[in-house]
Amino acid sequence: MPAVLHFADFLNDLRQVERPSLPGQAARILEAFITHTPFDSGVLYLREGRETSMRLAAKSQQVVAPEILDEAGLHGELLLEPRPHLVVPLRMHREDFGVLALSRVGSEVTSDDEVAMVRAAADYLSTHLTNTRLVQEMREGDFQLKYRLWELESLYDIGLSIASTLNIDELADQILFRMISLTNARRAALFLRDGKRFTLFREFGEVRADFLDQELADRLLEAGAPLSFQENTDCIFPGCQAYVAVPIKGNNAVVGVLAAADRETREGGIGAFEANELRLLSLFATQAGIALENARLHKEALEKQAMQRDLELAATIQRDILPKAILQIEGIEISTLARPARQVGGDYHAFFHRDGILTLLVADVAGKSIPAALLVSALHAAVQLLFAEGRGLGEIATEVNRHIHNWSAENKFITMVMASIDVETESIEFVNAGHNPAYVITGGKFETLNSHGLPIGIMAGTRYVSQRRPFPAGSSIVLYSDGITEAENVAGDEFDNPRLEEILAADANASPATLRDRIIEAVDAFVAEAPQKDDQTLVIARRR
Repeated sequence: MPAVLHFADFLNDLRQVERPSLPGQAARILEAFITHTPFDSGVLYLREGRETSMRLAAKSQQVVAPEILDEAGLHGELLLEPRPHLVVPLRMHREDFGVLALSRVGSEVTSDDEVAMVRAAADYLSTHLTNTRLVQEMREGDFQLKYRLWELESLYDIGLSIASTLNIDELADQILFRMISLTNARRAALFLRDGKRFTLFREFGEVRADFLDQELADRLLEAGAPLSFQENTDCIFPGCQAYVAVPIKGNNAVVGVLAAADRETREGGIGAFEANELRLLSLFATQAGIALENARLHKEALEKQAMQRDLELAATIQRDILPKAILQIEGIEISTLARPARQVGGDYHAFFHRDGILTLLVADVAGKSIPAALLVSALHAAVQLLFAEGRGLGEIATEVNRHIHNWSAENKFITMVMASIDVETESIEFVNAGHNPAYVITGGKFETLNSHGLPIGIMAGTRYVSQRRPFPAGSSIVLYSDGITEAENVAGDEFDNPRLEEILAADANASPATLRDRIIEAVDAFVAEAPQKDDQTLVIARRR
């Protein structure tokens, strides 16, 4: 019975050991074997990790033993002083994790009972350490599971938070704040892609705005994953000990880079970013990429809506400045066509009736969309005022040219033709400022009213002088924009003036409305499926 109690005390001492690699634990194992067995000295070797050799973990004071026990020592005779009487392997998970060698003074013989007790104790120790290790692994596994769950919950909350932010500036602040919270970093920065470069968009703490050069950007693009940098490397954050750079992927491309530095440890110091944090940052960067892409698309949608509103407003203004109805003048028939290529066009036409004289005007502004519409508005205001003042055609063209040159950009100009029909004198007076030739049809023959001046707005000092031609009863005049003659088919061929002249010759005596319809039908048939490239304007007048 005392032997059983003694052995129970022996096992109880061994049970106190949790991890032999911890300081003092190896000495406790050796002490238990020396205390509860007839042996008075010994040595304990333990394996570290996956190493093939074992290191000296504990020994009695009088024992002389090497620090490392290699494969030869493990499988051969242990070179110890004094020579061991008993060598017992310690096993865990079917692998040797240690070797215990025991000896005693004055005896060369070890009884079977002693050997059995030592081996039983060694087996118990191995089983106990195996169980302890399994419990630790379960605890670590449970901790890791809870930690992963916390990660997922955090990322989910972060995803909801940043996904609901569509303002790019607010989103950038949110991303930096969340990144600092996830990593305990003291400094952070967000770089956004601008063409082939990355520019600093937001920062928290001191940051070198010009640091993210093409070399580092290329490394991030190639890696497609977080890159960590330790001390003695050039740092985005001046004076930092370690930092991490994480690419932000958008729609099949890297749209930005997140960087953080000075990660705080639990002890209050600064440490390097761990693998688990890099993985977490990579997941966070994916969410940030989606949020940034959504914010970009939202911004583009708002800009598109604003542009659409501007276009609708410009189209409304342009519709308001074009004639609402055809002038009804005794002895003269008029027909028009105004077909813009886009929502807002650059063509303009107008009518003026003064002292029995009818003036027709067709103009074509260089460019398209809103800039062209603004120039059309300026032209409209100028000619309305000048005609109201009773100016002549040459003077009107000269003043409009000076005004447009001073008011518009250098690359903006206007081609314009004005023609005044005087029924009493049976003549027509015209000014053609760089516009397509107008046609006067009389008795089945037509004459061209060619350009005799620069387009409006080219040179401020240009002066225009009107010309006069006969315009007897039965004559017609055709004004048009280059959208008619330069209309293209799918092959890229233009309608051109010869085709227009064929129609004019064949329908010389037709009414303005019939002539207009024949022209536009011919143009549409020629163009077929090709899209309309330019504004199309026709103004036709005929003396009965």
